[in-house]
Amino acid sequence: MKVSSASTRLLNRCRCTACLCILCCLFLAACSESTKPPYIRAQVIDVYNNKTDIYNAHLLYWWQERGETAFLDTYNHTGRVLMVSEVKSNNAGHSGGSLVPCSFPLSDIGKIEWVITEAGKQMYVHTTAGAAVETQCLFPQELRIDPASGLADFKLYITGSTGKNVRSFDFRQDIDFVRTILITGIETQRH
Repeated sequence: MKVSSASTRLLNRCRCTACLCILCCLFLAACSESTKPPYIRAQVIDVYNNKTDIYNAHLLYWWQERGETAFLDTYNHTGRVLMVSEVKSNNAGHSGGSLVPCSFPLSDIGKIEWVITEAGKQMYVHTTAGAAVETQCLFPQELRIDPASGLADFKLYITGSTGKNVRSFDFRQDIDFVRTILITGIETQRH
């Protein structure tokens, strides 16, 4: 069976297009935020007192939105910024007042801890500047894809690599099961 030259050109063009697509995907993966400095080291202590040291720590926001249909659209966002709501004090000077959205780059955080009190579980962000800010982990509205949709589910995870030279994230923990995240170092280059 003889193949025409037009078919051969079409086949070669398809191969070239496929190769370009693969190269573009590899380039985009190499240029993703997780491969750029700073590389944040952290120790994650869960509610069972298990300690895990991770490298290249990131926060993974996972959520589902419901539009006009019954189907859920699932999204995620990975970054180095903690997006929470700060608990402002009320007129009497006690916490429990209004909630104000705020963001903290992981590089500006010394420790995040959850404390169980008689009022419930409270989240505190300790900055490198020495401030301790009471926060609540609510869905960051700036992540919403469709402003008219309803939020069906939301989870926040701490993620990273357990090996120093591992490029993929092999650790992920839901912050509902975390007691403390201690930022132990910031590196500007990978070793």
